[in-house]
Amino acid sequence: MKTGKLICSILGLSGMLFCPASGADQTIGTDQTSGVDQSITDILFNPAGNTYLDIGDYLKQTSFHGNLRAYFFERAYSNSRTIDNNAFSLGGYAGLVTAPLYNFQLGLTLGAANSLGLNPKTPNHVDVTLPGDTIYVLTEAFAQYRNKYFFVRGPDQILDTPWIMPSDSRMTPSSYRGVYAEISPFADYAPLKDLRLVGLTVTDYNARSDGHYAATNNYIPGVNGGLSLAGLAGQSAPGATAFALKYGAKGDPLVAQLWWHQFYNFSQLLWLDVAYTHKTGTGFDPMFGIQFANQTTDGTNLLKLAGQGNAADTQSYGALLGVDTPFVRLTAAYTGIVSKKDTFARSDLVSPYSAGYGTDPMYTTQMTGGLIEKQSAGNSYKVAATSYFLEDQIKAVVSYAGYYFTPYDTFIEGKSAETNFDVTYSFPKSSSLDGLSIRNRLGVMTGNANFGHFYYNRFQIQYQF
Repeated sequence: MKTGKLICSILGLSGMLFCPASGADQTIGTDQTSGVDQSITDILFNPAGNTYLDIGDYLKQTSFHGNLRAYFFERAYSNSRTIDNNAFSLGGYAGLVTAPLYNFQLGLTLGAANSLGLNPKTPNHVDVTLPGDTIYVLTEAFAQYRNKYFFVRGPDQILDTPWIMPSDSRMTPSSYRGVYAEISPFADYAPLKDLRLVGLTVTDYNARSDGHYAATNNYIPGVNGGLSLAGLAGQSAPGATAFALKYGAKGDPLVAQLWWHQFYNFSQLLWLDVAYTHKTGTGFDPMFGIQFANQTTDGTNLLKLAGQGNAADTQSYGALLGVDTPFVRLTAAYTGIVSKKDTFARSDLVSPYSAGYGTDPMYTTQMTGGLIEKQSAGNSYKVAATSYFLEDQIKAVVSYAGYYFTPYDTFIEGKSAETNFDVTYSFPKSSSLDGLSIRNRLGVMTGNANFGHFYYNRFQIQYQF
């Protein structure tokens, strides 16, 4: 019996919605809390063979994945007029993917979160974004087909793309109802084997702190933690379609992607992201990155109808420089969004599935958010240092970001700054506690007149299986 199953059995959770996933690596320079659990990605995209001795052999090759996560979350403000809040939750998610049969597989993932009655008794002191209460959710229920040249999956699934993402920084990730497909036309030609064409369509959304799919997004009131806009109350979001040309795989010197998104009745987005690491062979490897976004309005423009201005008429630019050494990775990055008159949120980029979550792919986004959460165009920079200790058992990240935008009441003199401290301890793979990790993240933000100094802490104990 795997250690994960044994622990679940000891806790009396076998067959329950507990025994539950976090994290694929982000684009170079970003530092979001997590994405899709890499073990899930491996299971989905590297399935076992298609031949079996018997039904028992087939069932034996069914893959199980998940984690058990205990999470304490706290927000505190130096401005006494703003109410501090916190929340605790125990849960996570568990899932399986069947072994391939004629290249077909089925997948199922169940999620749950429970406060165990430990949250504050006063409702407005409870942080509902963890969530603050109990949820049970069918995160994924899909069928998929894969051969050497083609992959397709749907309907209910976790997507890990730049602007339609898992946002897995709470108890369960965001997931989507739709179809995702990849074509690898040059799989037999080594120089271009990592060139892929991607297409996806989304009809419904299951936000990370909610327990059901709905035709909504983070701008429509009702999504926990989103940037709810009162003028959109009662509206629905028809979903999104996206296409991409991607080159490179994780760990390659060059990784590039060009995306076009259509967020129906909100915006159309062209997104370019290129990252290059120069492998010198000395252990000191320079890193370079560029990002570009162009947004225009789409369809009936719900944001304009809701009195939010002309939606999505702006551009964004980003650049990153860094060096990876045997001791520390150092990066410095810039992101700017062009300001135009009479536009949504002072020309802010429209991001229907990350707004309020702080999980967009732009270089300068921090734990509590970036320019999208500030709801403004402007300029920003970020410096970060990442280091590993004790044979990679300890990962430590320190980062600082500054944001500058058109002055308005919420932010003093039109600027804000945030410092993040992030430390993770993972038990060694040789130990019986392999898969167990302890992580704490602290963010300190200044410049918001309503908050004063804003202290934002996340403490998580997680067992991955």
